[in-house]
Amino acid sequence: MKHRFLLLFLFSSFSYAQFSFLKPYEIEVTSDFAFEYLSSEKDQLKLGLEAQEWSVEILKYWLNEMHKNRFISGDQKINFILYDSQRRRRIVIQIPVKSNIVTAFKTEAGFQENYIGFINDTYEWILEDL
Repeated sequence: MKHRFLLLFLFSSFSYAQFSFLKPYEIEVTSDFAFEYLSSEKDQLKLGLEAQEWSVEILKYWLNEMHKNRFISGDQKINFILYDSQRRRRIVIQIPVKSNIVTAFKTEAGFQENYIGFINDTYEWILEDL
């Protein structure tokens, strides 16, 4: 009886430890421009262009993560972290990834339609939270 309890305890500890060390999905970017005061339309356009680049980088990151881990399923979140060049200030933006996007990226069924939607949604999330 003691051996069964000990085995059960060890197995549960191992399985819990296996999942408690999972790293959250995060992508970090350094940009001083995101922390500056946007006084003109030109500054706003520059920030918009940077945000477009970031959304494409997030797409590349997510496709790479899905390639590494085939067991990703359901709704997910990516933490997009912006730092200034001295790493004193930061902005954390949670980018939601819906399960239909995960399915489309895994099976490549509907990939063409969904990757543009993913980039657009990511771009909107970034601009809303800046």
